[in-house]
Amino acid sequence: MIIPPLTRASWLGKHRIDLESCGSTNDEAARLARAGASHGTIVISELQTAGRGRHGRVWRSPPGGLYLSAVLRPPLPLAMVPPMTLAIGIGVCDAVRACGVGGVLKWPNDVLVDRLPAPGHRKLAGVLVEAQSQGGKLDAVVVGIGLNVRSERDDVATSLDAEFSTLPDQRPFEREVVIERLLGHVERWVDRYIAIGLAAVIPAWHERMAHGLMARATVDGEHVIGEVMGLDPEGALILRDGTGRVRRVRSGDVEVVDPRATAMGAFGGELVAAAPTLAC
Repeated sequence: MIIPPLTRASWLGKHRIDLESCGSTNDEAARLARAGASHGTIVISELQTAGRGRHGRVWRSPPGGLYLSAVLRPPLPLAMVPPMTLAIGIGVCDAVRACGVGGVLKWPNDVLVDRLPAPGHRKLAGVLVEAQSQGGKLDAVVVGIGLNVRSERDDVATSLDAEFSTLPDQRPFEREVVIERLLGHVERWVDRYIAIGLAAVIPAWHERMAHGLMARATVDGEHVIGEVMGLDPEGALILRDGTGRVRRVRSGDVEVVDPRATAMGAFGGELVAAAPTLAC
């Protein structure tokens, strides 16, 4: 496992708003962005009453999670915003690893943990990226991050505290320490993406990707199940189906399925976790 060096944010979180509760931190950050909030402004809430994930999915956001959204104003064309999700996911994964938990990445926006003896990947964090534009030009990017800090582990999700509860003499995570690490590592990867682009992101994503996943996706209107192989140079997910055919997923959702799907061909398999994005 790659253990990233400790890094502190210089601009991300320089202006910070803390809330006890809100509907959605992404909605709060979007409102601030429209009002002219500066690059790096963040909103953090103890809980959300109307949190959401990708495609507007509702996500329960109770106390015990870290719900954070940031206003970014990167000098990028609109077309470069969607792949930024990959870079931010790397930053979240590195922050989780800096906390001592072995996070891995699931395309396009989830951080998972694979913990033995109970097999299977459990969701720890998710990312939601939304763009604001004017006249076809990017005005702001709102980045939402949801991270389970204190919650019970179940068949689908886990938390930092739940993972550390299996180790001796471990104390609950200090919320501010988690925030500091999250901001530092996310800032580092946003800066790298702006400076270098996907050429820096793809190799790093492969180093942190979850291995052994079978996934279901829709490709050109066709439902496909295949083994997750990695990313292509444009950031699309590569699946190899039961016939050995390589398929590329450029948008939409990817559902993790039971590995027994391998023996059932390209269209069989039992869904075990749709893993919707943790909402912000």
